[in-house]
Amino acid sequence: MRSPTPLPFSIVAAALLALPATALAQSNDKADDSDASDTKESEPKKDLSTVEPPAEKWDIYDVEEVPGRSYFFVGLRYRGNVVPQFMLNLFVDQGKTIYTNMIGAEFDLRKDGFSLVPALSYHELGTGDILFKQKGTPNIAGNYSLVNSGMKIVYASVDLLWSTKLSKNVEFEYGAGFGLGAVFGDLENSWVTEDPNGQLAASTGKRYSRCNAVGPPGTGCNRADHQNSEEDKVNGYQEKSWFSGGSKPAIFPWISVPQIGLRFKPIKQFVARLGVGFALTGFWFGLSGQYGLEKPRD
Repeated sequence: MRSPTPLPFSIVAAALLALPATALAQSNDKADDSDASDTKESEPKKDLSTVEPPAEKWDIYDVEEVPGRSYFFVGLRYRGNVVPQFMLNLFVDQGKTIYTNMIGAEFDLRKDGFSLVPALSYHELGTGDILFKQKGTPNIAGNYSLVNSGMKIVYASVDLLWSTKLSKNVEFEYGAGFGLGAVFGDLENSWVTEDPNGQLAASTGKRYSRCNAVGPPGTGCNRADHQNSEEDKVNGYQEKSWFSGGSKPAIFPWISVPQIGLRFKPIKQFVARLGVGFALTGFWFGLSGQYGLEKPRD
C-alpha cells in the first residue's frame, strides 16, 4: 500500500502565512461596520412633526380668491351723476338736465365673492343759472325763479356688492349703496322779471333775468307777486339752511338701489370696476381702481 504523498513545504507555508492576513482583514471589516453603526447612532434623528410645509407659490396672475379667506383693497373712485330734466319736471316746470361730479376714496373688504366697500366722497353740485316755474301755475313772472347751486356734499357711505364670475378675470356685480352726507356751500334762489334781453328763456319763448332790486307789484320783483314769501329774494338771494329756517338741506342721504357693474382683476394686486346705478341725486355711472394688499404667505 502506497503511503500518501506529503504536501510540498511551500504550499503549507503559504497557507500559514495567509491565515493572519485573513483574520486581520475580517477584524478590520468588523471595525468598519462598528464605526458606521456608531456614526449612524450618533446622528440626531429628524423630528418630522416640526418640518414646515413649503411656502405658497406666488403668482401675480393667479387671481383666484380662496373660499373663506379675506382680501383687502384700497383705491379711488369717480362717479358722474345725471339728473334728467324729466325727473325735475315731476316737481317743477322748466329746468334742464344737470350733470355733476363725485370723487372719493374707498376701502374694499372682500370674502367669498362679497365686497363691503366703505367710502368717503366729495360731490360737487354746481349747476349754473337754471329757470324754474312752480308746477302747474300760469306763465307769469311771479311764478318763476332762478336757481344757481354752489352746494357741495361730503358723503360717508358703504356699498354692498355680490358677484358672479363670468371668466377668470371678470365678475358681474350687483347690490346697493347707503350713506349720509353733510351739505355746505351756497344756493341762490332769486326772483326773475320778464326781460326781452334776458339770458333765461322759458319754453313759451319769453325771456327773463334776475331781479337785482325790489320792484313794483306785477314785475315779479315784489313779495306781492309770490305766495307766502317772507324774504325779498333779489340781488342774488342766498337760501338759508334748514338750521336757519330756510329750504337749503343741511344733510342729504345717499341711497343707491340698484347698482350693477363689472369687476376686473387682471393681477392679484389690482382691481378695476365699472358700475351704474340710480340714487336720490339721479342716475350715475362710475369707475374705480383699487390696489390689493394681498402678500405672499409663508
